[in-house]
Amino acid sequence: MGMFDFYIPEEILVALSLLVLVFVLTRILWKPLMKVIDNRQSSVDEMLQSAEDAKAIIAEMEQQRADHDAELQRQTIAKINEARELAAREHDRIITEAKEKARKFAEAGEDRARRAYEQSMNESREAIITLAMGVASCIVESSVDSAKNRELIEAMLRRAGVGHG
Repeated sequence: MGMFDFYIPEEILVALSLLVLVFVLTRILWKPLMKVIDNRQSSVDEMLQSAEDAKAIIAEMEQQRADHDAELQRQTIAKINEARELAAREHDRIITEAKEKARKFAEAGEDRARRAYEQSMNESREAIITLAMGVASCIVESSVDSAKNRELIEAMLRRAGVGHG
């Protein structure tokens, strides 16, 4: 057996190899590997933060949309109410105008009817006077003039309630 002939159990060699490997890996690869993992972790954290920010922006936008929709609905209701009020005012104006026209038309009709009635009464009175004068002149055959006859007949008609107004 030589000087370098000694027997080391295989388990110890594996354990020593493993320790050397761990030592080398921690010295050489551990820091770069941790740096890559840290970079990856910060990248994932940034993505998660971006997602949270996007969620917050979306929630804010949804709230703005809801507020905008509510404002539009309020404005729509206001416009509808304004249109109803305008229509009601226009309706009232048209009705008032129609009533005024109907009143004027009725007054004009009443005036025309009153004038026609008065004309008819005057014509009737004149016809009655003429008839009465004719009858009276036939009966009396006196020298009473026609103006006097007219006065007498008008007095008689007034007593009978047929005279002027």
